[in-house]
Amino acid sequence: MVRNWITPISLAFLAVAGCSNSDQEVSEIQAAEHPPMQRVINGTFTYSERGNTLHVLKAGEMTRIEGGSAESPEDLVEVRNGMELFIDGNESNHEAHLQAQWASLDEKNLRLVAEHEVILSNRKGDILETEYLVWAEDSNRVWTNRPVTITSEQGVLHGEGLESDGRFENYQIIRPKGEIILEGTENFN
Repeated sequence: MVRNWITPISLAFLAVAGCSNSDQEVSEIQAAEHPPMQRVINGTFTYSERGNTLHVLKAGEMTRIEGGSAESPEDLVEVRNGMELFIDGNESNHEAHLQAQWASLDEKNLRLVAEHEVILSNRKGDILETEYLVWAEDSNRVWTNRPVTITSEQGVLHGEGLESDGRFENYQIIRPKGEIILEGTENFN
C-alpha cells in the first residue's frame, strides 16, 4: 500500500508554485472582473440633434461602466450626489426640469430612472414630488407607481402614482386625494 503524504513544507511549495501569474494575466483577470469605467465629477452633458439642444444633464458625480453586465450589455450610467435634467431645452430655456439625488441612465434610449428626493416641474409651475420616477424620451412619457404630491395653482393633490407626457404638461394622477379649487367656485364656501 502506497500512501501520498503532503507535508507542511510540500504544501507551502505547492502554494508558492501555484501562484505564478504574470502581470499580464493579472491585468486580464482584473479587466474581465471590472469593465472599463469613466467617472466625471460636477459634469454638464448636452444632448443635441443637428445643432439643437434637446436636453442638458448636470451631474454631481456620473459613472459610466462600458459594456454593463450580462443581463444588460448596454453601457450603464449612474448619477450620484445630485442631478438636474433640463428637458426640451437648455438650462435657461426648457419645458421641464427634473431633479433627484440619484439616477441611472440609458443614454442609447434616453431613459432615466430618478430616485430619492425627486422633483419635476413644468413651464406652468406645477411641481411633482416623489421618491421614484422614470422619464423616457423614446416614448415621451414620465411615470411612477410610488406616492406623489403635486402642487399647482389650483392646490395640492396626493396620489399613488402618475402617468404623464415627457414634459409633465398633461398628467394623470393614479388614486388621487386632496383638495383642488376649480375656476368659478372660489366663492362657494
